[in-house]
Amino acid sequence: MTDLKRDTEQPAGTSFFRVGKFALFSHRTCEQTRAHFGLSSRETELVLHIAGGLTKQEIAEQMGVSPATADTFRRRAYLKLGVNSAPAAAAIVSSYLAGTRVESREFEDIS
Repeated sequence: MTDLKRDTEQPAGTSFFRVGKFALFSHRTCEQTRAHFGLSSRETELVLHIAGGLTKQEIAEQMGVSPATADTFRRRAYLKLGVNSAPAAAAIVSSYLAGTRVESREFEDIS
């Protein structure tokens, strides 16, 4: 069973999600996040657990899957988000949930 829960006692238009020992408040939902980034439910759940500071083993236990399966969700989420690290994935999804506009852009690297 997952530790990701929605609290229905929050004001209208605000969602509360418990992720590990953290509470995430958002006016956006996980469904909107999945649609925006093209993530599956499990990939979204995994990224929120990463944002909550859980370890790989804790994430696998919370999701009720093996560490290898959790790693597959992680790799797929990173690919869809265009990132290579947990902090980057967590920052993108958390920013979106917080209401920050998140867009895909092409930038030229300045070297």
